[in-house]
Amino acid sequence: MENNKHQAEVPLTVSMGHLTGLASRLFNRLLTSRFKQAGINITAEQWGVILTLKQYGSISQSQICDILYLEKSSVSRSVEVLEKNGWIMRVKSETDSRTKLVNLTEQSLDVVSECTKIAQGVLDDSQNHIDLKGLNESQELLVKVVSNLRSLLKS
Repeated sequence: MENNKHQAEVPLTVSMGHLTGLASRLFNRLLTSRFKQAGINITAEQWGVILTLKQYGSISQSQICDILYLEKSSVSRSVEVLEKNGWIMRVKSETDSRTKLVNLTEQSLDVVSECTKIAQGVLDDSQNHIDLKGLNESQELLVKVVSNLRSLLKS
């Protein structure tokens, strides 16, 4: 693919960085609002932690940070609130006593299914009036952008 470094300056309102950031914030705001409407006290960021634990199982807070590309303080706040609310628990690692692993609790598993349905509804609503071809092309483009950004962060 050609390098776009010499492209004309793009207005803020249509730049890739602005639009992806705005879409993310709006999506998270709607998701948190729908969780609240359902009587579930969880934020979109906390939901990201829950989904990560659901996918990866018992992992450390540091691993959660790496997977979600979030600051340690942000993950720490989410984990503290989730633990306080009984959604997760921290246990010492059997292989390294200095490390605590984060796990989902039975209580959270009961609500994860409902949260998953709500999150899918927000995703479906956000993709309304986008044909499958456009959706697939957009996903491919965003995967490339994310890959580029990860590579740049590593260098």
